[in-house]
Order: sequence, then structure tokens, then C-alpha cells
Amino acid sequence: MGTIEEEQEKLVERFHTQKPIRSWSMIISIFGDCIAPRGGELWMGNITQIMEMMGVNSGVVRTAMSRLASDGWLERTRIGRNSFYRLTKMGREAFDQATPRIYARGPVNGNGNWITAVLSDGEDRAERREKLVAQGFGVIAPNVLIKPDTGGCSPVSNDKIVYMQSSAPPEKALQLAGQAWNLDNLQRGYNDFIETYQSLGDLLDPDNKDTPEVSSRSALIIRIMLIHDLRRLVLRDPELPQQALPGNWAGSIARELAATIYNALRDNGENWLDSNARNAQGALPAPVPAFFERF
Repeated sequence: MGTIEEEQEKLVERFHTQKPIRSWSMIISIFGDCIAPRGGELWMGNITQIMEMMGVNSGVVRTAMSRLASDGWLERTRIGRNSFYRLTKMGREAFDQATPRIYARGPVNGNGNWITAVLSDGEDRAERREKLVAQGFGVIAPNVLIKPDTGGCSPVSNDKIVYMQSSAPPEKALQLAGQAWNLDNLQRGYNDFIETYQSLGDLLDPDNKDTPEVSSRSALIIRIMLIHDLRRLVLRDPELPQQALPGNWAGSIARELAATIYNALRDNGENWLDSNARNAQGALPAPVPAFFERF
């Protein structure tokens, strides 16, 4: 088991082995984890500073920021020679939808029922299918998709999509899930996440009597990288109920590991933001109360 600094260095090295390095995606993780709960705006100097801690130079950061602005995620405000970036309405809505999924823990509650969506013919059928997939549906035929019924409001049928509710015996739930989603690929991703972060989890376990002290800088960087890696898995996860998952499902283990590390680092990472980060008005505001309900 290494030190916190050694574990951080391994995470940075791992990030740079990914080709291409998606710096814009890491900046999204920074805004989602750290800045959205604090008003959604950050000075460009802070963005550059945080990314440089991860070994990404300022030129790459500027290119990534231009891409995020042109794609509609961020908007820029200039005050003198300083630039400040704020989440757009689209960016805020995307984070609001993703946050409950990223910071959840424990299995999904399911009632054993399924929602089936049947697409009518039409030129926009592929577009409708993509929207349903983004909502958590899995494809079992070109015009038939399914999703576990976890309660809440049932979708309303129209002339484009017909929704039906059905039930399946528990022994068929896993078969349906395997047909609609690539669970093997997701399982490999979760296992890789566990392998990457287990040493950190052991170091930061609250039951570890020799838990090391962590600098606010290291706490922030590790926390961002943790959520960056978890986010890319969770947003591909259909969040199936327990009865539709393999018995050795690694997703639940990965989420608990992430929760252990995040809760150990959260407040210390916030200390760095309190001392260093600013927006156009000055120091960042305190996080909204919902921030402290994560995990």
C-alpha cells in the first residue's frame, strides 16, 4: 500500500495513458463535482491551475475551453484581462440530471415490472430510439426497447411511441437485461475501477487506525479524478434492479468504494476551493445544502 501522494501520482499517470486525453471531459467533471454546487462560475486561472496539477498544460486547457463553449456547455465573461466561465442553461440541466445518478449508492429498487416502448415507423425513428436509450432504455429489437419499472410517473403513449407495462419471472429478468444491455463490458469497467481505487479505499477507510493526513490539494485532485472515472461508468449504467443483475455484479462494490474515498476527501477538497477558487464576484459561495447529501 503506497502513500496518498503515490496513489495520486498513479492516477495522474493513468489519466495520461488514455489516448486521446479528453481534457474537455475532465473539465466537465471539475464543474460538475466542484463548481456547480457553488454557483457554477469559475475564473479561468483556477481552471488552468487545477488542470496543471493533473499535468495538463495551459494551451491544451484553452483549446478544451473553446470546445466546451462552442458546444454550448460553458459561456465566458471577461472582466479586464480576466475570463470567467459559467455553466450555460444546457450545462446546468445536464448536471442536474446526472448528479443523482453519479452520487447514489446501493442497489436500485425494482418491483419486477418492465416498461416496453414500441416505436412506430417514420424518418425520425432512429432519433426517437436514441432519446429513449439516453433515458435508460435498452434495445431488444430495432423498434422495441425495455426499461425496468422503478416507480414514479409512467410515460404516456403517443402516435410515435407506445408504452406498455409488463412483468417477467425473476429467472427471465437477467436474460432480458443481458439481451438489452452489454453488461459484460460494464462489469469490466467497474472491475477496472475497483482495481484502480482499492488501495486508496484501504488507506482512507474510516476503520483504518493509520489513516494518513491528506493535503487539500491532493484531496481535490483525487476527488475529481475519482468522480471523473465513476461518471463515465455510471452514465452508461442502466441502473437495473437487483433481480436483473448478475450475482457477482461489481457496480455496487464500485459505488461503495467511491463513497468511502469521496467522503474521506470531500471537506478537505472544499478547503482548497475556499482558499483559492474565485468567480467574477470574488470567493466562491458555499456549496448548496444538497452537496452534503452526496453518497
